[in-house]
Amino acid sequence: MPGPDDLVPGAPAWVDLSTTDVDAASAFYAALFGWEAEDVVDERFGGYRVFRLHGKRVGGIGMRTDDDVSAPHWTVFLLTFNAATTDELIAEAGGTVLFEPMVVPTRGVIGMAIDGTGAVVGYWQPGIVEGFDVFGEPGSAVWFELAASDFDAATQFYAHAFDWSLALGDDEPRYAVFERRGQQHAGIVDAAGSLGPDEGPAWRVAFGVEDVDDTVARAVAAGGTVVDPPSDVAAGRSAGLADPTGAFFLVVSRAA
Repeated sequence: MPGPDDLVPGAPAWVDLSTTDVDAASAFYAALFGWEAEDVVDERFGGYRVFRLHGKRVGGIGMRTDDDVSAPHWTVFLLTFNAATTDELIAEAGGTVLFEPMVVPTRGVIGMAIDGTGAVVGYWQPGIVEGFDVFGEPGSAVWFELAASDFDAATQFYAHAFDWSLALGDDEPRYAVFERRGQQHAGIVDAAGSLGPDEGPAWRVAFGVEDVDDTVARAVAAGGTVVDPPSDVAAGRSAGLADPTGAFFLVVSRAA
């Protein structure tokens, strides 16, 4: 379980789902991962729910705003200890801040931006809520990856805006990993050759499962759609799914 010593600036601290049907999506993820959706009582954040696994926070879900024309999607929030400074760094790096950092009373400060390549990314300044209670385990987020349309612009943006130290791989497509304290926290993949004509750069969240094929079957039974069929990857096995509202996510299992 993560604790105070695990707080790494720039590392993913939270994920949440922006959807068109909170109830349907909540039921889907409950069936798939065993998550419970807890309403946030504060009326200023009405409609927002926290997903919990065995009582521990694993993410959130909220209704898509009226001015958000994007399809339902998962958003990754990176840790910052000063959201105002992060705003300035984002602008310097060629990004666009979508709204002034908003205080979530006692819990922390939330911000949202479009990075230098056009992908949406969030950031979180912790108060009493540091972020995830659990990650890196089955039923929780285990990896975070930006599919970048402009790999060089993406690596430069996150290096400046979130102080990422990046390790570059030798394989194709190009891949960069944010590493700190001897740990890998997130990746950027050069997706210029694989994004469809109607696909823009976007962050992707992978959730850990024990059995990818079984999870895919249960997702379809619960109303989900298979986007990328199960396949073997270096780390184990992976598949791409869309929930009943159309939000894309990955499920992965580790190699035996």
